[in-house]
Amino acid sequence: MTDIKPSVLIVSNCTKEPKFLLELIAKSSEIKQDGSHKFSYSWTIDTKYYTANVDLFAITDHYERDEDFNETVKALIIHTDCNIETGLTSLNKWEGIESDCDLEIKLLVADYCDDESKISLKEATEWSRKRGFEFIVLNSTIENDENEEIIKEKVGVDRIIEALQTCIWPNLQMKEACTPGYNNLEKLSLHQNEEDFDKLIDEVLLDEGMDEFTELFGQLHTMKESIQSLSGSERKQCAEQMVTAFWKAIGGDDDELQDS
Repeated sequence: MTDIKPSVLIVSNCTKEPKFLLELIAKSSEIKQDGSHKFSYSWTIDTKYYTANVDLFAITDHYERDEDFNETVKALIIHTDCNIETGLTSLNKWEGIESDCDLEIKLLVADYCDDESKISLKEATEWSRKRGFEFIVLNSTIENDENEEIIKEKVGVDRIIEALQTCIWPNLQMKEACTPGYNNLEKLSLHQNEEDFDKLIDEVLLDEGMDEFTELFGQLHTMKESIQSLSGSERKQCAEQMVTAFWKAIGGDDDELQDS
């Protein structure tokens, strides 16, 4: 754990002030203004698996960042405008943040973007993919599949919040296991033989409360912090076991996995 309170940094590459997104994420208008170029909000993330207190910072391009500030930033959100031709090329002015901060989450957000906007959805998505960002449209016109068997994806500000929740915040506090399968799942890290591992996977998937693939995903996510302390070869082995767990959770066959 660290005493440094981590933060999310929000900047605006459009005509809207950076605090616009801050207010949407915080779901509050009680935003603190620190001078003329910085806004902040103390945000509590409370998920099924952990809680964490983080700062939401919104700054203008005139704000002078220092080393102490940069060390806190774990997530970057850039608000841009896809209805102007320079909506992507003008993003270069924020490159310093990427090099100065140890970012785990990078989001590019636009109010609107489709095939008719000056920057198409394909162009914005491709730029984001190359730069390691996720592209999110606040007012998306794409509807989720109505099939109840399909896991509905979150969009807009809900997707922004969900993405921030996937960050492994250095000050997060884990909650007690919510399902019987959790304790078994933690043992996936290093098993000596394939037979024992397969047996444990079956136990995890058969546990009450582990019927849904989304539940397995959430529980595997909680393992990331402990896995980071393993050696390179151990992390690789654990990652392979995680892939196997996911594959079996969606009904995949072992032979198909080995052939891939």
